[in-house]
Amino acid sequence: MNGLFGNNIFFLFLFACITIMNYSRMVESQKIILFYLLTFGLAILKVISVMDSILYLTIVSFFYLEFLTEDVMKIKFVKKLKYKITDFIFLMIVQYKFFLFLITLILTSTRVQTGISNYFPYDNWNINLIMDIFSILVFFITIFKVSKEQFKIRSFTSLLSDVFIPPINESDLIPYKPYFEILIRMEDKTFYLRENSYNILSFDFIWIKIKQYWNQTQELGFEHRVKEYFRVSQVARGYSTLEMQLLRTVALESGYYKTITRKIFEILYTNIIFKSMKEYYENNNYVNNDKFKDYLLSIYISNVRTKIDGVVFTKMTKYLGDKPEFWEKEKFYLSCLGLTFQPSFSEFYVYELYNDLIDDSMFDTDKIRLELEKLSTSDRNYYGGDKK
Repeated sequence: MNGLFGNNIFFLFLFACITIMNYSRMVESQKIILFYLLTFGLAILKVISVMDSILYLTIVSFFYLEFLTEDVMKIKFVKKLKYKITDFIFLMIVQYKFFLFLITLILTSTRVQTGISNYFPYDNWNINLIMDIFSILVFFITIFKVSKEQFKIRSFTSLLSDVFIPPINESDLIPYKPYFEILIRMEDKTFYLRENSYNILSFDFIWIKIKQYWNQTQELGFEHRVKEYFRVSQVARGYSTLEMQLLRTVALESGYYKTITRKIFEILYTNIIFKSMKEYYENNNYVNNDKFKDYLLSIYISNVRTKIDGVVFTKMTKYLGDKPEFWEKEKFYLSCLGLTFQPSFSEFYVYELYNDLIDDSMFDTDKIRLELEKLSTSDRNYYGGDKK
């Protein structure tokens, strides 16, 4: 590494990678695979050391994924270095299996091969050759896993062109306003209180939850609060913010059911994506930039799935309709109930769990009951949904 910039190998590696980047017919994952192939070839032929190969690969991959990517909107919106580094590390580890590829490089290391040879009892065995063969096998496994794309993040460009529509400066948020309180009270009471935080591991979220729990305990008493907790716990709800729910719905091309990886993704990328968007809109003085939270709720309603008493709708608007000025509060309430994908809507779940909301919003319970009857007796395409 001492001769990094005086060694022609680095520049040859760099130029080869630039040629790969410029090949427009390849997608991002294919280009990363070629980066891996080039790095592996240099390492197994002992042209460069393992440490040099890791350094070369890291430099080129970081600049490609964060500054030279085809995802032009990511370059435009994601400006902070800490977000770029976080995005790069997550992509390399989760999407491009860097640690598995690292094992491949370690198996080619002269130092590692020599060390194992010294402790191996059979002198007539070519340990270096055996380890090279193993490294080739691991390399092919790595490439196979990368190509499967079991966990893949949607590009920023795709999100802005296909999901965040209309854009914030063209959005009419006023018709949505009557429904925001219903959604927030049912799904995330911290939403507007968290001015600049988006996930459950933020200080704002934790502090607000502690204060809410304390205030409720003071108001109801500890014993009644415990009873209330077990009462609500009869209905399983995930511990996610509305932003996390939105992100996992719209920002993943694959990997939704990889729960642990997805949760890490939600926590990291709610900041990377939503904070970057908010800062960009504010810095460029976009119309509605001061209503960014409202805008996220409108996008949430237009994209998140719901399952109402067994009938699945790919978007809440598939059930409600495209024009919020014609929505009914009772139908919106049912669509929010369906966000948890409850297998069935019990009397408790529909009428008792949120009885304070029903009273405060003056919902017509007869209308709710009639709507549920329509759903249960209708054809599966009655509302554009699918019965499950």
